[in-house]
Amino acid sequence: MAYSMQIKSKAAELRREGFSIKEIAKILHIAVSTSSSWLRELEVSEAGKTRMSKQASLHRYKMSLRWKEKKLAKSISHQQEAKKILEEVVFTKPVNKLICAVMFWAEGAKTNNHVAFINSDPHMIELFLNLLRQSYELDERKFRVSVHLHDYHDPEEIIGFWSEVTNIAKSQFFKPYIKPHTGFRKKKNYKGCVAIRYYDSEIACQLEAIYNNVLTTQRAVVQW
Repeated sequence: MAYSMQIKSKAAELRREGFSIKEIAKILHIAVSTSSSWLRELEVSEAGKTRMSKQASLHRYKMSLRWKEKKLAKSISHQQEAKKILEEVVFTKPVNKLICAVMFWAEGAKTNNHVAFINSDPHMIELFLNLLRQSYELDERKFRVSVHLHDYHDPEEIIGFWSEVTNIAKSQFFKPYIKPHTGFRKKKNYKGCVAIRYYDSEIACQLEAIYNNVLTTQRAVVQW
């Protein structure tokens, strides 16, 4: 299809002003391939280059927004699915013990004379202690806590924080261990790593027995 010189001139003008090949094709109702063949060698003005740069930034921003929207939609979908799953779970004492034992298996120190759970995530610590307390009759005096800090932490502040999270008295905390710090990076809102110890060998052995049987039970289910 033949095009008039007026259309070709307009295409060149738009290109110099920084319009993209696709934009020009859309504005002038011509094929993208035609727009490209006319304009790919044409030099763009400085003002045009500025516009193209701004358009590219705008495109990246819009792509970022679309990506965030998709991510949010997936997150909402996952949350809804998780709620459906949990609606079918009855948190009886055996179930609580099972979850507690698996957490202990993953994040606990393997010793038979006491229960030890180590983590830096306050939510993990809180959940483990809630499950432990719901699963067994505990003597709260048997808890001991040690905190590993960096030299930029305030020990009193951090101990106060973990005492509130764990609901364990400050008097049951050991003197904090100060870890060497390179000074190159500080984790935002990092409250150190905490080790919870509950001195009861019977409970430690029970939790170990539960998690040791989890894999055996699952293997039997798969084989069946």
